[in-house]
Amino acid sequence: MLLKNLLLLLLLVHYNSQAQSSVTQREQEIASLYSNYFKANREKIHLHLNKTVYLSEETIWFKGYVIEEKNKLPFPQTANVYVDLVDEKGTKIQSELCYSSNGILEGYISLDKKTATGNYYIRAYTNFMNNFKEDESALYKIRILNPSDPATSNTNSKLNLKALTVQFFPESGVLLENTTNTIGIKITDCNEKPAIIRDGSIVNAKGVVVTRFSTNENGIGRFDLLRNQDAPYKAVFTINNTTQSFALPAAKTEGYTFSINNYTLTDKAFLKIRSVTPVTVDTQLSLIIQQDEKVTLIESLILKKGTNEESFTINNDHFYNGINTLTLIDSNNKKIADRLIFKPYSILKESIVTIAKKRNDSIIFKGSSTIPFASLSISVVPEKSVATGDTRSLYDTFIFSTYLNHYWSGNPATYLADFSRNRHYELDTYLITQKPKYDFETISNTAVPDNKYEFQTGITIKGTINKPLSDRDKYFVEMSAFFNSIKKQSEINDKNEFFFNNVILSDSTKVSFILQNRKGKIEEIPMSIQVLKGQNIFLKQLPQLPSQCPDGTSPTNKTETYSFPYVRDTKVVQLNDVNIKKAPKAPVLKNINRFSNSMARGFKISSGDFASFREVLPFIGAHGFDVIYKNGDVYINNRITRSLRGNPSPAVFVDDVPLQPDLTMLIGMSLDMVEEIYISKNGYGLGMDGGSGYIRIYTKRYMGTSEPARSKAQSYVVKKAFQPYKSFKNPDYLDYDAGFINYGTINWTPNVETDENGAFTFSIPNYNQKSVKVKIEGIGSNGELISEEKIIHL
Repeated sequence: MLLKNLLLLLLLVHYNSQAQSSVTQREQEIASLYSNYFKANREKIHLHLNKTVYLSEETIWFKGYVIEEKNKLPFPQTANVYVDLVDEKGTKIQSELCYSSNGILEGYISLDKKTATGNYYIRAYTNFMNNFKEDESALYKIRILNPSDPATSNTNSKLNLKALTVQFFPESGVLLENTTNTIGIKITDCNEKPAIIRDGSIVNAKGVVVTRFSTNENGIGRFDLLRNQDAPYKAVFTINNTTQSFALPAAKTEGYTFSINNYTLTDKAFLKIRSVTPVTVDTQLSLIIQQDEKVTLIESLILKKGTNEESFTINNDHFYNGINTLTLIDSNNKKIADRLIFKPYSILKESIVTIAKKRNDSIIFKGSSTIPFASLSISVVPEKSVATGDTRSLYDTFIFSTYLNHYWSGNPATYLADFSRNRHYELDTYLITQKPKYDFETISNTAVPDNKYEFQTGITIKGTINKPLSDRDKYFVEMSAFFNSIKKQSEINDKNEFFFNNVILSDSTKVSFILQNRKGKIEEIPMSIQVLKGQNIFLKQLPQLPSQCPDGTSPTNKTETYSFPYVRDTKVVQLNDVNIKKAPKAPVLKNINRFSNSMARGFKISSGDFASFREVLPFIGAHGFDVIYKNGDVYINNRITRSLRGNPSPAVFVDDVPLQPDLTMLIGMSLDMVEEIYISKNGYGLGMDGGSGYIRIYTKRYMGTSEPARSKAQSYVVKKAFQPYKSFKNPDYLDYDAGFINYGTINWTPNVETDENGAFTFSIPNYNQKSVKVKIEGIGSNGELISEEKIIHL
């Protein structure tokens, strides 16, 4: 008996292992499809815009956050991010190359005052995104208003009842005949203004009302269509005393559909699978639960012979936090239907912001959050601003929209506020109206991406020496850029070409090239330079943009008219009095027209200067710079740091030859050796090399020659490189009345860091507002997100 039981036990173990093995094998095959498809890192970009409605006289300010989709962490590998301004026709108006460091970037788009009023779009992407079939770029709708354009409308129009769009979305994408269907509905006008319907009806072919529906503030709702036998159906509703009707799509006469409810209970979901007619044999279907490369396969979902509907219960542990794509497949792994659901988890992070100090010219705030060492961006506008509509949050981008097929998806993150079972139901209704971005059929039939398009880090500078070289192997080209602390060397190939790859430079930086042999001798040989990878072509077309309202359909009734703020013309200076005095004759400066000297303050060194300072370094120290001696070296620092990365040192030249990083030759240099000195504390005219100013020293005639010593280096101003840093500056508003309250900007602070306790501070100018609207967005090193809007009373 014992032996018989043992044999039976072994048979059962063998049977179960075989069954488990077959299930595991299929699941592994499907999981392998997703694993290969998502093997490459996918960058996700979110831009925090300082607002969404701009005057043509303003600048668009933004901060970017980049994460990797699978691990949801800041992505340090991304460096080159392209940000385009596009008009409604899809034409690129402007493009900026922004530098991302550790998943963080910032930038701006300076608008032309002649920009026409209209809707525009900001698109952010990388070169690596070209590898994927899906469009992984980030897209944001903005509006630009040109006050001088007669066609500019600054009114809030009523719902356009002459151009309504009604869309129907069968749950799981399949509308079946002769069975119950859950259908999402979305109603908007041609301006994307949602229609809120309180009592809509679904009417069958006999004119009988079979069910009713309503839509929320986003124009979205759902209804159940029972049995679906008396087609055609139409949706009928009355709005503003106007009754309208729209036909539902035709139902399919064969196939399957499914519905799922994971919002009623927290520990399980209820799945229903339906077919048009009762199945003639037991039919096995399977459900793929997927998020990125993570996959769970639920098998043995059997429609029993003679039935056309079965219910199943799925443990909530099978789902992944956030958005899940559910795909129903048959025994041949063919897709039948798909659907998006959301599994709730702890997402929202909050901060507390209070006034720390209030001054006549500024207000300082202190804040506390639960995210230590986070990078934040903060925009501040008047409380009643109408310039912040259509705002997409960081939660929306990284949690929801990354899995949705189309940009025109609203802002599902709004459903997370005060999350409850009812809010989960509303979010689920919204997801019924969306299609998954990552389609199982596409994944099944697509080879693993070959990463044809590389991750770009910086620009590539290519040069060609325009003269034959003998013994080419004995030479190399050295490139240097003082401000960026760059000094690199390149070999010369058999085509007389040299390359510098992965160069991080700001646009308009001046770099120097010298040809040098192995013995250190520098030769002056002409060369041509070009920049590669500075501009990029994104292969994905813009998604279909919302259509314009047809002519003659614009509503004539306006709900409110908004005034514009007035911005002072900075080119016009009003003078009270003009006194004309004869100026003393200035000494003639010989080098005033060399390079950017005309934009600096020039000094003709006199005997009086020599008597006062004796040497060059004390003279420099008396004209706006700190001269520091340390361990036998000397350092010169600007007292006001203006550079992109905070380098306080000005660029220093002697007879147009750059000295950095070694300034020791200036130690003890007598002023009686110097003819002229040009000093610029702001660096105008030198590009980013002059971020902390520059100093040009010209010695007296050298070694009996008639000209100063000349550098053998060839200089080149780099174009199409990274956008240079620029500090935020508000337009010069004439006043802060109603126009400013409607459209004005109070402040934009892109770089706010929290400390180890999550504390942070920031300040704004005091424009005597009673209250302000503050939007805070940011990310922590572990991927924690924060995105919130506050009204702070001042």
